[in-house]
Amino acid sequence: MSNQWAHDNHGDAGSPIHGHGHGHGHDHADDFAAANRTYFDEYAHKGEEAFAGWRDMARKEVDAMRARWPELFDKERTVVLDFACGVGMISEQLVPHVKKIVGVDISEVSVDRYNTLATEKLGLTPETMKAVTVELKGEDGELDGVKFDLVVCCASFHHLASIDDTTRLLASFLKPGGALLVADIKAADDGRQLFPETHHGLVPHRHGITEARLREAFEGAGLGAFDFHDAATQKLPHDPHGEEATWFVARGVKPE
Repeated sequence: MSNQWAHDNHGDAGSPIHGHGHGHGHDHADDFAAANRTYFDEYAHKGEEAFAGWRDMARKEVDAMRARWPELFDKERTVVLDFACGVGMISEQLVPHVKKIVGVDISEVSVDRYNTLATEKLGLTPETMKAVTVELKGEDGELDGVKFDLVVCCASFHHLASIDDTTRLLASFLKPGGALLVADIKAADDGRQLFPETHHGLVPHRHGITEARLREAFEGAGLGAFDFHDAATQKLPHDPHGEEATWFVARGVKPE
């Protein structure tokens, strides 16, 4: 996952699974994107111990996706876009089950670490797993015009100024019949704030995300077959002494 969404505040928060938010031309979105880019550039320099909890969460998220929608993962066919890929924790879990992964993130430091993971630790060629530093805008010709069977975005939506804009952006990179998979923190039933004030400059969606809100975004982007499923409940890796939070996985499918 990208570190689009780590919240460490220099040690007390962090979601390096996911990358950094991509702004869409609005000052509000640009502010969050810039803050996340700076944060994740710094976070990506941390040692492996800083990523242990998030790596475990990445495994649980991908396991939940594969258990819920096994038909989406084909080692011989499936080409994946890992949006806000961070240092590669989600891609590392996905790559044994798909043909190819392209990661994108706005943090250059995270992308460098992602590519080192792919080539040096996993022994993969760039044709199988590679990330690029780019802020996607949904313009013609981005990513060489490639469309994907699967777009994944994990632990990043709560960092995004506009869930609707980002969902439309990601849907534009899907092939007809392709699926968008999102994993993130589910809003608590009582509506309480899940992120402390120290994270507010990085996280616009401080209460998590509800099923209804995500369904609205998916349907607004023209995606059907919406499915929302609880994936895991555990303390957030950046706050091991805090309350447990529920993580969800969700799917939407682009019409044929």
